[in-house]
Amino acid sequence: MKVYFDTSAFVPLLTFEPATDSSREIWQSAETRIATRLLFVESKSALARRRVAGADAILVGLWKSVYLLELDEELMNLAGAAAAEFKLRGFDAVHCAAGASLGTDSVVLASADRRLLSAWQSLGCTTFDPNRN
Repeated sequence: MKVYFDTSAFVPLLTFEPATDSSREIWQSAETRIATRLLFVESKSALARRRVAGADAILVGLWKSVYLLELDEELMNLAGAAAAEFKLRGFDAVHCAAGASLGTDSVVLASADRRLLSAWQSLGCTTFDPNRN
């Protein structure tokens, strides 16, 4: 199974919180883990705010197994459309467009953000909410 991770589904892999167990389960079950570079930046920001000891090393280790989708012009335009259509913040719009660009077959889009999950679901995507699974 291919899994696209947004930051809210990835950060629980680096910290201990209610979604940690379910995030770990989907991470481990994924054959391919997909994200944009935003995941790294947003994760570093979350870790800096929380001051989690040792989490940077875990982030770097996990990052090595992530397949990257680059924010090219096409994805940028899709993200702009997603921002307008679903009233998403900028980074969430990029995650929305990136995940949706993978299609609806054999890919799961993981997030704990309700607006993002709702946008993906309205596009016919299969989603995973680590807070509910």
